Amino acid sequence: MKRATCKVTACIVIGLMAGLNATPAGQSSKPPVPLSDFGRWETLAMQPRGGLSPDGRWIAYGVGRSSRDDELRISKIADGASTIVPFGSQPAFSADSRFAAYAIGYSEAQEDKLRKEKKPIHRKLGILNLESGEKTTMDGVESFAFDASGTHLAMKRYPAERTPPPGEHGSEAQGTHDDGEEPVGATVIVRHLASGRDLTFGSVTEFAWQDKGGLLAMTIGAADKSGNGVQLFDPENGTLRVLDSAQALYSGLTWRKDADDLAVLRAAATDGFEGPTHVLLAWKGLSSGSPRQHAYDPQTSKDLKPGLRTVAYRRPSWSKDGAVIFVGVARWAEKPPQAAKAKTNAGNEDDSATKGDTSDDVEEAAAVDVWHPSDVDVMPRQKVNARSDRRRNLLAAWHLDSNSLVQLGASSTERVGPLPYQPLAYAADWTAYAMERTIGRPTADLYLVDIKTGERTKVQDRIEDRYLEISPGGRYLLYLQGNQYWAVNTATRAIVNITKNAATSFVDRESDATVQQKPAFGVAGWTKDDEAVILYDKFDLWRVAADGSGAIRLTNGAAEQVRHRYVRLDPDEEWIDDGKPMHIALFGIWTKQAGYARFDPATRQVERLVFLDKSVDRLARAEETDVYAFAVQAFDDPPDVMVGGPGLKDAKAVASLNPFFGDYAWGHSELVEYRNERGERLQGALFYPAGYEPAKKYPMVVYMYERLSDGLHRWTSPSARQPYNAAVFTSQGYLFFQPDIVFRPREPGLSVVECVGPAVRKVIAMGVADPARVGIVGHSWGGFDTVYLATHTKLFAAGVAGAPITNLVSNYGNHHWSAGIAETDHIETGQQRMEVPIWEDLQAYIRNSAVFGVSTMTTPLLVAFGDNDGTVHWHQGVELYNIARRAKKNVVMLVYGGEDHGLRRKPNQLDYQQRILQWFGHYLKGEPASSWITNGVSHLDREEELKRLKTRKGTGT
Repeated sequence: MKRATCKVTACIVIGLMAGLNATPAGQSSKPPVPLSDFGRWETLAMQPRGGLSPDGRWIAYGVGRSSRDDELRISKIADGASTIVPFGSQPAFSADSRFAAYAIGYSEAQEDKLRKEKKPIHRKLGILNLESGEKTTMDGVESFAFDASGTHLAMKRYPAERTPPPGEHGSEAQGTHDDGEEPVGATVIVRHLASGRDLTFGSVTEFAWQDKGGLLAMTIGAADKSGNGVQLFDPENGTLRVLDSAQALYSGLTWRKDADDLAVLRAAATDGFEGPTHVLLAWKGLSSGSPRQHAYDPQTSKDLKPGLRTVAYRRPSWSKDGAVIFVGVARWAEKPPQAAKAKTNAGNEDDSATKGDTSDDVEEAAAVDVWHPSDVDVMPRQKVNARSDRRRNLLAAWHLDSNSLVQLGASSTERVGPLPYQPLAYAADWTAYAMERTIGRPTADLYLVDIKTGERTKVQDRIEDRYLEISPGGRYLLYLQGNQYWAVNTATRAIVNITKNAATSFVDRESDATVQQKPAFGVAGWTKDDEAVILYDKFDLWRVAADGSGAIRLTNGAAEQVRHRYVRLDPDEEWIDDGKPMHIALFGIWTKQAGYARFDPATRQVERLVFLDKSVDRLARAEETDVYAFAVQAFDDPPDVMVGGPGLKDAKAVASLNPFFGDYAWGHSELVEYRNERGERLQGALFYPAGYEPAKKYPMVVYMYERLSDGLHRWTSPSARQPYNAAVFTSQGYLFFQPDIVFRPREPGLSVVECVGPAVRKVIAMGVADPARVGIVGHSWGGFDTVYLATHTKLFAAGVAGAPITNLVSNYGNHHWSAGIAETDHIETGQQRMEVPIWEDLQAYIRNSAVFGVSTMTTPLLVAFGDNDGTVHWHQGVELYNIARRAKKNVVMLVYGGEDHGLRRKPNQLDYQQRILQWFGHYLKGEPASSWITNGVSHLDREEELKRLKTRKGTGT
């Protein structure tokens, strides 16, 4: 794409030409990107609503750099004039489009320095006057928000660190706030933007503007609780009202959408019980002179069962009509009785001290966990979820008119939610299937719950509740069962199969997931008044009547194998207005072309607006005008932000990244067609080396995961901290190939061989890859692919595997330690697709494990792990290393101390990438081997190396 000037129509021609030319003109004479220049390369970070101001005259977007020297840019669309904010983020425009506000952070080095000095990392706030260009910066601002009109900005500073009095230990001694830390108040500043006048409020724990209206609500939380309460500020007339005041903690400040109704919780502690219960407070009509106040005290009411309390860790939520507020209730545990203090006799002090048997000695508890077969969640999962488990609560409905509280939730093993605009809630109860859910089979029984009485009516047994949809008007529940969509009329309780007569499938029957219910293609949304639901099949949008009376295909993407998907341009949209034109995202599943179209409901025609041999995505619309933004990029074309009208064809580039792109040689991408050993059509994305010469055969690195060919046009900035970066490999003279892999049940390893082998042979047959210099690389599940190919084929000259599963047999009994789940879930119904437990097909587990092929392996293999990996336990690497070492095979293992599933520390990231390049440089390019490759590094030698590095750092050399 021509940098910064290309129209979309011209881009179509340029995009097609780029696909025809293997090497851009003159590129071979340019140098590839050297490692020293990696840090300057940029990626695009689009903001919500495309970063457009409400009037469509300004755009904000982020620029990320490989060096982490990121920045925020705020540009005037008409002339491109930009304000650049180093380390800026979270931009927001005022509703009148006169101001922008944003957070300002620090460089990576500055953050590291603050952490080492044990200082807090407090961001700043920037305010930009878009008309004058004047910038204002304020230190120590934690959060900020414009009011609905855009005339005022509220800014909350960071709270001061609270030091507990002597003898106390933090928030526990002071009384925790609902099993969490007690909130600390901070200063809130409200600025009138036009004049710059500020009003300051102290000890604010929460603040919230009306979404429509000018009122600012605040909860006050002083250290000694004096003056605590709920305050309401009206910036238009400068009045401040105290709505409630008490020596208590307030939380859960919630406005009703598009209204002047407010809800909050007030803590009420009681002797003998852990934590507080909460008085429910609400005000309706706060903009009027006589708002109506409502209060519900659970301690004086008989609605709640004994042993229950209202809790603050579920934020209150309003019903659409404002008649009900939904809150959480949970078990209220009694405090344990205090241990009796020993009555010691002064005359017996020495004797008791000698004997060590005084009554005030406390017996030390055993450090033991009981792992029981009836546990629904295994012990590691219970530990990971301990905080959320302590906060489990049941939904309850507070009816304001009757001042009554109705419990809607029945147990913690269910999901309960209110239906909008209806006096009902739904409940998906998996109590009977709790164990099945832990091994990847998410089943539940579906109920309707009357929010006035709490009475339940069962709707359906054994649905997969991950596909449960609630219509925006609450008239229907939609669920998937038996590959069909069923709609429940919530008024009549009638259940109808609404898709049985549609001449298509709304589930992906081709999916290789080993689950009973194949995944659905998805739901675009509902039409006005819940009349119909718009569903996706593989390619198209279908309008399906909610009462089951018929289904109509709206688009015709199947004809050209182009996927059509609805674009929700208004994030607050409830219903899809199917009487108006819709924007549709397009993607050619075989061509990888992408773009946008407009669907006209009157003519049932789809007009393509932009459709390129590039990646085209992130379409957004300005809030108040028909100005649209989207991004265009390709592997050999850095991202551009395009802005235009609703037709998109007049869009122009308002932001172009990497203006120095033309100074370097760069590769290009190509789509490769092949069939696996089972005859299935597959594709791969092939990226050519910088300065590619057609007469040469190049070394090739194959990167694997699952299906990757859709990334053909993805821009990648070279980075010294990303070990599997396509731009890095192509800059180093490699072909970089990403083939698609599809899996057979119970044969993950063999499936990799069946797919990757033919893919590699196809590229070799194209005459571009040297068959003697092909390497493989992958991480996690891609690491599994790598170690399996390295131990079960002889096609590859070298391999690199990050955090791979090497033994399905031993891993079956392991845990995913970060999530706490047993690996039985992941192995049977997740990526490994083994479908059945190990005892039902042990031989399948054995033949698909890398360790059992070590004795005949010929591929030099580098394996890397963090010794704190919570996803794939690093002992999977130890198994392979020890077995290969015994078999005298070339397997080198890197272990990074303290690292998890992916490397986070910069020195480790840099080290790993360099070792990968050295490994492939030796085995694929014939470069001299580094000493660690041929001889390793002993523990003592490593100690000496670290001493030298420390000394060098201390002397500044």
